[in-house]
Amino acid sequence: MSPSDAPRGARRRFLRDEGGAYAIEFAFFGSLLIAVMLILIQYAVVHLARQNLNASLHVATRALLTGSFQNANGPQLTPAKSLENLRAMMCNGSGSPVVFFKCENLKVDVQIVTKFDDPLWKQSALDPDSKNWRTNFGTTYKCPGKQSIAVVRAAVKLPLIAPLFLKIGMGSFKGGAALLQSAAVFKVEPFESNLTGGC
Repeated sequence: MSPSDAPRGARRRFLRDEGGAYAIEFAFFGSLLIAVMLILIQYAVVHLARQNLNASLHVATRALLTGSFQNANGPQLTPAKSLENLRAMMCNGSGSPVVFFKCENLKVDVQIVTKFDDPLWKQSALDPDSKNWRTNFGTTYKCPGKQSIAVVRAAVKLPLIAPLFLKIGMGSFKGGAALLQSAAVFKVEPFESNLTGGC
C-alpha cells in the first residue's frame, strides 16, 4: 500500500463504521422527543390549572350566591379586604383544589350588572399594550345584594415550563407566563342578612 492510499483507506473505514449511529440518531430524534414531552406536560399543567381555577371560582360563587360571604364580610370592610377574604376562600376554603397555581397569582373581581352591554366587565384581565395586569382588574368588589345579578371574574398568572411552545389562543404576560380566566354570572338568592353582614 502506497503512502497516498493510507488516508484514503482510513476515510473508507470511517465512512463504513456504524459504531456511533445510535448516538447520532438519538441526537436528532431525542431532542424532538424531549420537545414533544415538554409540550404535553405543559398542556396538562395548563388544563389542570384551568380546572382548579373553575373549581375555586365555583366555591366563591356559591358563597356569594347564598349570601354567606356577604354575611361574614359586612359593609364595614373595604373592597380590598373583601377581595382578600374571597381569594383566601378560593385558595383554602371548602376543600378547593388549588394546587397548580399560587394564590398570590390569583386576582378576583366582583361586579353588579345592571346592563349587559357595559364594556367594563367584558375586558380581559391582561392589558394588551403593557402585557401586564390591567390596572383596574382585581380591585373592584361591589357587594352583591339580594336578587342582584353579579359577575365574578377570576384570573391567574400561570408561569410556564416551556413558554415558547404554548402561545396559541392564550394571553401571555411579558415574562412568558400565561393568563387563565374564568367567570360566573348569577342572580343572588334572597338571603337573610344578619346584624353585621349583608350589603
